Amino acid sequence: MGYVDDTKTFIAFPPRDLSSAISDLNEDLNEISRWCCANSLLINSEKVIGVSQLIRNLPPIPPIKILGKVINPVPVVKDLGVSIDRYLSYNENTKELVSNCMFKLSRINRIKHLLDKKTILLLMEVFVFSKLFYCSTIWSNTSKQNVKKLQLVQNFAARIVLGLRKYDHISEGIQSLKWLNVKDTLFLNDAVMVHKCLHGRVPAYLSDKFMPRSAIHSRSTRYCNDLNLPKCRLATGQRMFSYRGAKLYNELPLDIKEIENTRFFKKRLRNELRKNLLS
Repeated sequence: MGYVDDTKTFIAFPPRDLSSAISDLNEDLNEISRWCCANSLLINSEKVIGVSQLIRNLPPIPPIKILGKVINPVPVVKDLGVSIDRYLSYNENTKELVSNCMFKLSRINRIKHLLDKKTILLLMEVFVFSKLFYCSTIWSNTSKQNVKKLQLVQNFAARIVLGLRKYDHISEGIQSLKWLNVKDTLFLNDAVMVHKCLHGRVPAYLSDKFMPRSAIHSRSTRYCNDLNLPKCRLATGQRMFSYRGAKLYNELPLDIKEIENTRFFKKRLRNELRKNLLS
């Protein structure tokens, strides 16, 4: 998988196939190296990094090499602005988001007396919320503790806009701004992405992750139009977008799921969430 000048090679395998999987990966890296050399493209081996998704009782990983250099796995890598750790906890990503957004909010707070409310809200959208919810569908399965940290960022933003003090109650203030809280915003973004997948507005590698139960079972039941949930034995598997996305979409009211236009779907669902009907 590549984007501009970044190329990613990844492989998934059960622990019992570790040796053969690493052997295949090394062969792929050798093939990439040969192709680049044949086409006069330079690979900077010093910038090649790797991350391994760890599971329990995984034996030591054999060396992974490119151009004769061993690639040492690192605990966190950044891909298109999202920090991905080996446990997929997104703790480091949350830490960076909070730090970045709080810094920008503190700057806005210093000059808020020079700005009207409309301008402050515009600055929030451009410099804070665009960062806070960037690629949220990837990391929205993070822990409740991380969601709480992100909520503190939104709370601070609301206090700046409304001129509230540190210990003033904030929930009603957020509602008065017609903002969704962080939890509901993540829910909305996930639901919109599933809606796009179901209506062919995303690449096939995403849309293929969802399938109605009617396509698997011929029996007609009241749940036949629901999305099929992938079989997952562990809670880790249930954090996959293909599972949690299908689960949250099945819980939506039928009249919302029947909306085909994504913009109208998002608007209607946002209004329902504002009423706290689905929170």
